[in-house]
Amino acid sequence: MKKFNQLLIIPFVIACGASQHTSSKPPKIVGNWQWMETSGGFAGITKTPESTNTIKHLQITTDSIFYYENGELTNSQPYHLQLAKSMLSNKEEWQLNETISKVFINRKDSTLVLWEDCYDCFTHKYLKMNRK
Repeated sequence: MKKFNQLLIIPFVIACGASQHTSSKPPKIVGNWQWMETSGGFAGITKTPESTNTIKHLQITTDSIFYYENGELTNSQPYHLQLAKSMLSNKEEWQLNETISKVFINRKDSTLVLWEDCYDCFTHKYLKMNRK
């Protein structure tokens, strides 16, 4: 009976470990991304293009991110994706750069999510822009 109980535990342990796994392949993030919303912070605010009267988008190449606001380039920076442990999810996630302010990234279909890895920080959501 003891061996039978141990056999029942093995699939449970494997399943729990599998849910903590992040793909070993970095997400496909190259392209143009339109800002949908930013939420979080100490006050739990949500900002959208409508509420701020601002149009933002990211242009991501294989090694750099270009930030645009109302059609004007406002910032650019190189990036390097690497796996690192997120304090918020407590698992390995794809991090943009190894800096003091950790920013992690995830892509689900046509949605790109960037989150600052601290309790009072912000999450930014973008939608993949169609080629024209």
